[in-house]
Amino acid sequence: MQLEINYNPNPKQRMFHESDADEVVYGGAKGGGKSHALVMECLAYCLENKGANAYLFRESYDALEANLIDKWKEVCPPELYKYSAGSHCVRMVNGSKVWFRFVTNKDDAMKHNGKSIDFLGVDELTFYEKDWIEILMSCVRSVKGFHPVFRGTCNPGGRGHTWVKERYVDGTCYGKKIVKDKISEKTIQFIPATVRDNTVLMEADPAYVKRLENLPEAQREAYLNGNWDIFEGQYFTEWDRDVHVRNPFDIPREWTRYVAMDYGRDMFACYDIAVDNNEQAYVINEIYESGLLVSEAATRIHERFKSPVFAYIAPPDLWNKHADTGRSTAEIFASYGIYLSKAKNDRVQGWSDLREWLKPYEDEQGIKRAKLQIFSNCSNLIRCLPMLQFDDKNPNDCAKNPHEITHAPDAIRYFVAGRPTNVPKIENNFEDIEENEIYDFCEYGT
Repeated sequence: MQLEINYNPNPKQRMFHESDADEVVYGGAKGGGKSHALVMECLAYCLENKGANAYLFRESYDALEANLIDKWKEVCPPELYKYSAGSHCVRMVNGSKVWFRFVTNKDDAMKHNGKSIDFLGVDELTFYEKDWIEILMSCVRSVKGFHPVFRGTCNPGGRGHTWVKERYVDGTCYGKKIVKDKISEKTIQFIPATVRDNTVLMEADPAYVKRLENLPEAQREAYLNGNWDIFEGQYFTEWDRDVHVRNPFDIPREWTRYVAMDYGRDMFACYDIAVDNNEQAYVINEIYESGLLVSEAATRIHERFKSPVFAYIAPPDLWNKHADTGRSTAEIFASYGIYLSKAKNDRVQGWSDLREWLKPYEDEQGIKRAKLQIFSNCSNLIRCLPMLQFDDKNPNDCAKNPHEITHAPDAIRYFVAGRPTNVPKIENNFEDIEENEIYDFCEYGT
């Protein structure tokens, strides 16, 4: 039996279909033909692998019906399958099955735990929490000897923006290379596409681009241009990679150096910051490492940050006494020659201060600049700062989750909270201070 399927994939869709990577995520903007490509990829897989077990997911049944089930009925010849509305399952003539399912929370994902899935397809991946997808991904295995695969589509924004950007967008240098997961050794590919890649849509509805252009800035950048640095719900909308990130240069000795940190065993985020005579701040180096003892963190500072430091800035919780020893983290740092200054820790005011430091302005030459600029080698700060989102319960605060991305921004928040400035060089001398007096000698910003 020969059947003709009316589908002429555009170049980006063709890349999606031709990829043999274990995980492939396609899209990055509205109108790129993502759902259509996902359905066609699932159909091709099920035809090529007789008796395959495939699952297609959306965030709700209504979304399944509107975007995947209806698309399947539209593009797949009815001679190839029967669809059961009761079980939301396609049974193909060669024995392959396609299950249409939704996941709105972790419990929904857990219902599939333990299943064997040959083909896992997730439409609009950024609608899902990372651990929900990890549960589904654990089911991607084939008992029939097929090559099990994961295929996803996405737009910037949404609850899963951070982890999707980290794994698929940043992890592949915005789709420039195919990478391998260090643990699973699965190959990962990201294929960016925008509405301009969808020639069928551009011809059928040329006004669609105009409608996207009229959206608010965050939505326009995400949906039209596939910009992963600007998205709906983003806290620091001032962020502009072209303004805030610059190539390293030699720092003059007369500039004042600060070190700002956020310390925990889960992550030590620490930054070497220089302030010039015009009170411009440059974040010039970073330490970003988990599992460090205080002694190890102090050693890292001595190894990485060589210039004289005016103040080592840290959050107030480092002055809390440890129940087992009676010593504080600040005391332990001091025993290794790192004498900390206590930062203010008003989160809302601190974020407001940081927003002012990030606000772009035009200099005398008409070039956009900001009071805070970051050297390109500080990759984790550059990654984390623009990914902060508003707190659902307090719109003046940043969300504390995902927790991993908060450490680097918190360290910079402590820095700006004290009105940092360029000051004359002084030599710290603690010889005449009693040991129990060292650790509260200075509250930064007072």
